[in-house]
Amino acid sequence: METVAKHSACTQTNHAHHQLDSYDLDEVDMAFDPTLASCCERDEQEYKKAMKVKAVLTANDPTSGAVRMRQQLFTLPPIVTQQPLVLAPQVSQLKQALISDSESDVDDFDESDDDLSMEVMLAARRQELEKQIQNAKQNIAEGYGVALDAELSQLVQELRNEPEVPRVALVVDNSAAKTAQYLRAMRNKMTEIAQRFLGTKFYIVISARDDESLRVLRIGSAPALAAFRRGECVNSLALDLKAILSDLDVLWEARYLPWLIKSNVLTNERQILKGCQNKASRKEIIKKDESEPKDESEHEGFDCGVKNCRLRFGYEHEHVGSSQLVKDEIASWRQTLNK
Repeated sequence: METVAKHSACTQTNHAHHQLDSYDLDEVDMAFDPTLASCCERDEQEYKKAMKVKAVLTANDPTSGAVRMRQQLFTLPPIVTQQPLVLAPQVSQLKQALISDSESDVDDFDESDDDLSMEVMLAARRQELEKQIQNAKQNIAEGYGVALDAELSQLVQELRNEPEVPRVALVVDNSAAKTAQYLRAMRNKMTEIAQRFLGTKFYIVISARDDESLRVLRIGSAPALAAFRRGECVNSLALDLKAILSDLDVLWEARYLPWLIKSNVLTNERQILKGCQNKASRKEIIKKDESEPKDESEHEGFDCGVKNCRLRFGYEHEHVGSSQLVKDEIASWRQTLNK
């Protein structure tokens, strides 16, 4: 019997050791499990982020600050008297009344403060949106931030009139123009790029295959993407319709956009047109002339006294020639001699 008991005890002990060994092996396997490790790392990052957010919110929480201030202001010190049973209810009632009044006042103040700050934020946001809408309307009116439809002759005329403005043109022939899906996709993408670069104008031009303007603009074939600077075509890129319809976003980000940046036609700065600059300079000259005093009495300094002298108010000088008074005196003297 003793042998059987010892054998059963050994068996149980071995089984327990086996369970512990398997448990240790499971822990080791779980410790080196990449999926579990990534989940734990993600949970740890989220926990740290949540703690940071909690710390920021707690530090800048006006309600918590108000509660702490109330506790500092209205917490009464313990009263040591000979009659604690008589004074304790009165003190507790006074304390509760003060705290309730202060809480209601501070809560009202916090709510009005929050409402005021919210109104200020909404008003500022509304003004910002209105300003953005006005800027967008002005940009569209001037031809920026949108893909414009134009004929080839119109594009040539604009390049001659305003060569300072950099331009990007999608030139397609009549056969490609029938593909509505192609034009719609290219228009959306060009509009998106135009809104990022508000100093460049973007065009979609439909032309015939044998149009003479293509040779004038030095565009080999259509469809093509052409970059214009200083009124001339600096580079052109032939397009493949099948590739464009398949991966348009990838082509723009990986090929077309770097090509346009390399061609130096994408900018956010508006170019000052020569015609506008000349008009502005002429207006400044006119205003300057108008602002100059025209009354002769307003001039200070030297004045020779001769009305039509161009150096009248210039440097100091004198007129040597005979005046009309001297001529009259000489004429009268000669008359007396003849008599």
